[in-house]
Amino acid sequence: MSSRPVATVGSATTERLAITLCVVLLGSWALWCLASPAQLWMGVAALVALWLVGLLAHWCWRVRPRAAALQEAGTLALIGRHLPLVIWGVDGAGLVRAVYGEHPAGRGLRARDLAGRPIATLTTGNPPFAALVQQVRSGHRCSGEAEIGGVRYRHHLFPRPEGGDFFGFTCLSEERSGVHSETAAGQLWRALFEQGGDAMLVLDRERRVVAANPGVTRITGHETAGLLGRRDRLVFAPLPDGGDPYAEIFERLQDADVWEGETMVRHQSGRLCEVRLVACAARDEAGDITNYVVMFADLSQEKKVREELHHLATHDNLTDLPNRRLFLDRLDQGIRRARREQRELVVLFVDVDGFKVFNDTHGHLVGDAILREIGRRLRAVVRQSDTVARLAGDEFTVLADTSGEEVDALVAKVRACFEAPFAVGERALKVSASVGIAVYPRDGMDVEALMQQADRHMYEVKARRKPAEGAAPQRPRPYDQGLYFPSELRLAIRRGQLKLVYQPQVELESGRTVAVEALLRWDHHCRGSINPAEFMDLAEESGITDAIGTWTLGQVVKQLKAWQRWGMPIRHVGLNVAISQVKDPRYPQLVVDALTRHGIEPAAIMLELHEQDYLRNPGLCRIFLERARCAGLRLCIDQFGAATTRYDYVCDLPVDAVKVNPRSLAPVDGRADPRLLPALVALCRVAGKNVMAVGIERSAQEADLVAAGCVLGQGFLYSQPLSPEELRVFRPPVPAAGFSRAALDREVGASG
Repeated sequence: MSSRPVATVGSATTERLAITLCVVLLGSWALWCLASPAQLWMGVAALVALWLVGLLAHWCWRVRPRAAALQEAGTLALIGRHLPLVIWGVDGAGLVRAVYGEHPAGRGLRARDLAGRPIATLTTGNPPFAALVQQVRSGHRCSGEAEIGGVRYRHHLFPRPEGGDFFGFTCLSEERSGVHSETAAGQLWRALFEQGGDAMLVLDRERRVVAANPGVTRITGHETAGLLGRRDRLVFAPLPDGGDPYAEIFERLQDADVWEGETMVRHQSGRLCEVRLVACAARDEAGDITNYVVMFADLSQEKKVREELHHLATHDNLTDLPNRRLFLDRLDQGIRRARREQRELVVLFVDVDGFKVFNDTHGHLVGDAILREIGRRLRAVVRQSDTVARLAGDEFTVLADTSGEEVDALVAKVRACFEAPFAVGERALKVSASVGIAVYPRDGMDVEALMQQADRHMYEVKARRKPAEGAAPQRPRPYDQGLYFPSELRLAIRRGQLKLVYQPQVELESGRTVAVEALLRWDHHCRGSINPAEFMDLAEESGITDAIGTWTLGQVVKQLKAWQRWGMPIRHVGLNVAISQVKDPRYPQLVVDALTRHGIEPAAIMLELHEQDYLRNPGLCRIFLERARCAGLRLCIDQFGAATTRYDYVCDLPVDAVKVNPRSLAPVDGRADPRLLPALVALCRVAGKNVMAVGIERSAQEADLVAAGCVLGQGFLYSQPLSPEELRVFRPPVPAAGFSRAALDREVGASG
């Protein structure tokens, strides 16, 4: 759309008619005044001449300038329609008077938006263009680039003196958006070509090098100046076996535009480098190839990193032996191979006796050195085709392609590894191990069965042997009575067989649920639900406690967040801590970090430390409690009064609460004293500790505990442990006002 001056045919005709009418009226009056015919004819001739002169003057002074303006406007509009130009003018009053041409997409300078408006609408908020207008107002021609309406123009401004506040001007605005984009694209391409990590070669249709970037020199060693104008055979040479993959690549590019794959390029030294290569064919309008663009990246470093990552994922960091993942994979492959070839396969489980004692006595550095030496000795006594792996902690395995008749000789070699003392620094430590055996197919037909049999046999051997010197005595493993294997427990974590249930903790006076204790359960595939008392000792000895603790913490934090969304009034969750977690100085902060990630306050977790663990390791536990207190966590001593008759130790402990089980209190002088519980509650209250009673099963117990001053209660009287969904709908029975549960029981008994 354009705006231009208009001189219509109608307006010119009206002016000519007006001139004619004036001449006719004047002539009629003049002729009426004349007397003789001669004078009459002279008057008519004079009137005609006057009329012609008037028409001629009208054409010169009015019609011709308008026609010229109309022609000029048409010419400018034609230019604006076919060229990326906008021609527009501003008068002396600063108003835009005409706009010729505009952007085809309707952006930038547009006649309908600007015609008749002040130039200030374009200069406001546009400093580059405002500076150009300021120069032309001073009477100077100027040029410069500025963006208007989202379109970049190069503006040429020509001053034109007119009446008004300042010079008017004419502006030719040449669109530069495309040029600017092309320039930016060219700069980007040059940056990629010169600084990109991949090598780039541009070849002509004869496969001579036209351009090469520094990446070519970095990968092939050839200088770019030495490649220009030469055939690509310097880099894309045939392979030593006579194959020429590049002949096939460039042959394919005759029909396809792109080829991509892995191949070899020749280094200047003659060696071959493995690369990932992309070759493209550039064609002209007729479809003929004009150039080839070849890009390639060095794969040697990438493959090296990939191999290192694979090694880290499949090998133990301490001993560099295959880890559990790789061992299970090789065991599975070995079983398949033995099944096809109908032969036997031997699996040995090697467990270091009392290794926990070595760590506690001599430190983890000594323990790590012993484990590395064990791995080295085991590798030295087996065949190259056999596999020695470290499963976890102090457990090693051996996978041997041998028959059952040779297993005794193999076990003897493994046991011989522990006959010589282990030299660590200036120390010579005696270490022993128990070896368990499983033979395919005699002891099992799959991975799980063989692992369980080897683990079972290893613990049976451990139970029969005397403990090593300085080692803690090993508890017998009567598997027929329900004890379990470390491998089963590790698999339970991976298979999702562990779960958490929550037992409500209620206010004794109001009956409201205000907190819960998280209790761990193992859904064993054969033995059903198992309490942690039956497997946590095994977890401690086998080094699995950290994995269980991490899993438990994650589940508790997620559940706390869900309860917050549901609007449940759970103040905190009680979480039992094992002695291995007490020894870990990072554990309190790990708990806080897990809570913070979900936006939960640290006080939402109460760590419960068993009294017996505290009494065995008072110094260590006090340090742990101080760290946890500084981190903002709640703290509690569990089973208070069950392991000692000296109760005053709790007074200066940095704990918030104690848990008391009235039936577990240690007797004084061999007999229970009914006054002991109120005295303990009074002692704790004086020390500023809340008292929670656990194991409540009858209303009479609850009444005694309320009378003694206990605040919270937990037990089967209120609820058994519940799943999170059951806890969501759980509502403990609340007695009527003025009645205790004991009173209700008495009323029910009387009515019965």
